[in-house]
Amino acid sequence: MTVEELHDEISAIEAIYPGQVEGVAPQVYSFTIPPYEALKIQMNFPSTYPEVKPEVLQILSKDPRTFPDERYIEQQVQEVIERIFQPGLVCIFEMISELEEFLERYVREHAVIEEKQTTPTSPQQPVLEPQAVAKEIPKVQTNSVQKVVDPLAGWIQSEPLVDRGSSFIAFVREVHSVEEATQYVDLLTTDRKIVRATHNITSWRIKGQNGVQYQDCDDDGETAAGGRLLHLLTMMDVWNVVVVVSRWFGGTHLGPDRFKHINSVAREAVLKAGIANGEVSGSDRKKKK
Repeated sequence: MTVEELHDEISAIEAIYPGQVEGVAPQVYSFTIPPYEALKIQMNFPSTYPEVKPEVLQILSKDPRTFPDERYIEQQVQEVIERIFQPGLVCIFEMISELEEFLERYVREHAVIEEKQTTPTSPQQPVLEPQAVAKEIPKVQTNSVQKVVDPLAGWIQSEPLVDRGSSFIAFVREVHSVEEATQYVDLLTTDRKIVRATHNITSWRIKGQNGVQYQDCDDDGETAAGGRLLHLLTMMDVWNVVVVVSRWFGGTHLGPDRFKHINSVAREAVLKAGIANGEVSGSDRKKKK
């Protein structure tokens, strides 16, 4: 990858996460993970990136109370990079997504530990009988456990595409009903990154029981983009699939190029998911000569 290509990837990240990336030196960048701006992750990108993975230089915490263990956090960042990195593929967007989840867990767990350490124990509290304790524990556990749902789970993502400050990313997944498609799209658009997108263009093609077909699209303010996306799925002959293309506007109007970029990332995600040429439709798969 050339320096210009790295700059393009950084520009895409800046469009998605405004103000969260800072150039420190040539090939060296500092990232903050929203909403944890008190923590900075400084990284070096070798000239051979993405063939060679980036290097974590240091973790800087401006809030020692929330992030007291910089060394532990650095180890976790390294583990994320080791897990997601594939030679030849850019990884900044996926790294930030993984670190958002890690830091959310870290802050939540650290707050619980700190609360336990600072809560005074009153010697005058009544001692419960064993039977009473057994009755109390399930109630506390039921009220305290919260199921965390990842909006991005199950979606296949394209690589970010950036042009004149605007960024495009496509998300694809298999579905088998309109209700399923709308539920997944609604959940996806609760993600912190996706909700900040200027447009979330959506399209699906679903083949139900008895050969009933459902096809629909939503421009989300990007006029004619949904119809063009649906046309792409039709030309690719894919069924039982929903596609969402998120666009973050960079301030410069792209004209017709925006439609080319929307379809480009959508096609990449569909191929990456392995569902081109009607592969998702199972027994209804068409035979090609």
